[in-house]
Amino acid sequence: MNIFGFRKKYRLINRVRTVLRIFIKHGLGYFFYKIFKEPGLRILRLNRAQVKEVNHHHSVAQRLCAVIEELGPTYIKIGQFFSTRADILPEDFLEELSKLQDSVAPFSFEEVKNTIETDLGKKINEIFSEFSMQPMFSASIGQVHLARLISGQECVVKVRRPNVEKIVSDDIEVLTEISNIASKHILELKQWNISGLLEEVGKHLTKQMDFVYEAAMMGKMRVFYEKVNIKVPQVYWEYTSKRVLTMEKIDGTKILEILPESSNNISQHIVKGLFQILFETGYFHADLHPGNILVTNGKEVAFVDFGLVGYLSFEKRKLLAQIIAGILKGNLSEVLPYIKKFFGISQKVPETFEKDISFIVDKYGSLPLKRIHLGNIIYDLMRIARRLNIRLDSDVGLLAKNLMSLESICSRLSPAESMLDLSKSYWEPLLNKGIFQHLWLEEFKNAIVSYRNMVMEFPSNWEEFMRINRERIETEQKIAIRLDRYTKSLQHAGTKISISIVVLPVITIAIIYGINNLLPGVFLTLLLGFIILIGALFKLIDGRYDE
Repeated sequence: MNIFGFRKKYRLINRVRTVLRIFIKHGLGYFFYKIFKEPGLRILRLNRAQVKEVNHHHSVAQRLCAVIEELGPTYIKIGQFFSTRADILPEDFLEELSKLQDSVAPFSFEEVKNTIETDLGKKINEIFSEFSMQPMFSASIGQVHLARLISGQECVVKVRRPNVEKIVSDDIEVLTEISNIASKHILELKQWNISGLLEEVGKHLTKQMDFVYEAAMMGKMRVFYEKVNIKVPQVYWEYTSKRVLTMEKIDGTKILEILPESSNNISQHIVKGLFQILFETGYFHADLHPGNILVTNGKEVAFVDFGLVGYLSFEKRKLLAQIIAGILKGNLSEVLPYIKKFFGISQKVPETFEKDISFIVDKYGSLPLKRIHLGNIIYDLMRIARRLNIRLDSDVGLLAKNLMSLESICSRLSPAESMLDLSKSYWEPLLNKGIFQHLWLEEFKNAIVSYRNMVMEFPSNWEEFMRINRERIETEQKIAIRLDRYTKSLQHAGTKISISIVVLPVITIAIIYGINNLLPGVFLTLLLGFIILIGALFKLIDGRYDE
């Protein structure tokens, strides 16, 4: 018995019990009572009498959020992830989950200092001439401090929370264990493929915990957004690691705090830039809440915090462009084929799908452009997907949520115009010359750049190819030689077995005859000679197969 495996299982059971106790505390235990009636799960049963009175005036969604907040940071992150999944959860759950705030108590400056010095290999005062002991803000993955490099540049330093990887891993393990058990008994969970979704969340959080990944995405997005005059902080790579991210400090005002007279041009600039980069590259900032959009004193727009970046495939972008084009042209009824493809729905669809799409066409088709909100349309389509049990790409949910967030910001800055109305300066030229020509041209340009890079690297790649090919040929030759030897050894063994089958009865008869009829000395001499003869025969066979 593996005692360490037993201990791990015991700790897992205890963590599962803790989670279940909090669910029951908030009046959600009825999800589990039926499940844990099974004899094999008796160890996880909890005493119903220990549960305190619950405020049943709160909805199930509100109580679920209370559970998540009590369980801690990892669960808040998971809740935020599911708040984008209108293809899975109903509207009341989405609304409550979107209120979850990723704000936790800061960890100590000593832990910050230790992480920086361990990862960067220098004393903190050898890197920074100034470093604020109190963080600007603290979240579940890490916290942010203001600092100044020895070279004099002001910077922002993001430091990962100690042991957060293990905490997240343990929490995901607990939820996966619970979901695996619950999916056997709750049909909805099985339909959702909750285990697969949790695996997706785990990958999503793993990316967020890797600050090298975030820094790389910042570098990529900095190049993209420079084309549309949106500023992104520069990464100081020499002071960046998996647990420490050092970046340029951008001085600016949060987007909702700017003066009203300049707000319209700024909101139009943001919307146009977002659409242009989305449709030309597929990438988008996936956490565009008001705190992550700054306006500098020079009236430049800046995006910060790239812990979450989304990507939309070229095929999805084409379909979305057709849907938007239909909306802008007032031909919403013509976009049904593109909506079907966007969802991955075949031509044969349930009758309810046609009715639901007709409802969306009627709902938005007669509205003026100023009143049409793209994020709402995508969310309505995702709700239809939920009713049909269709799972969408998680980045579609991220895009929808961010469009809704951006539309909320635009409605504050420019109440008279919708985001689509603000984006006309981007869309109208494309619609006039053809949106598909533009998208194909951008894709062609990207392909040319990729091929150019491949050609530039061709000499080294060719050498690598030849080296691998030589190794492959040598390996195949060795395998062929070994197979040949193996075949000969089989033939060798077969010959010996055949000879043994013939000789063994002869030896047996000779021994019996010699014992009964020959003198002992004569018998032993003849037996020894016979053994030498057999040995010489086997030796001859060995020599034949060794050639």
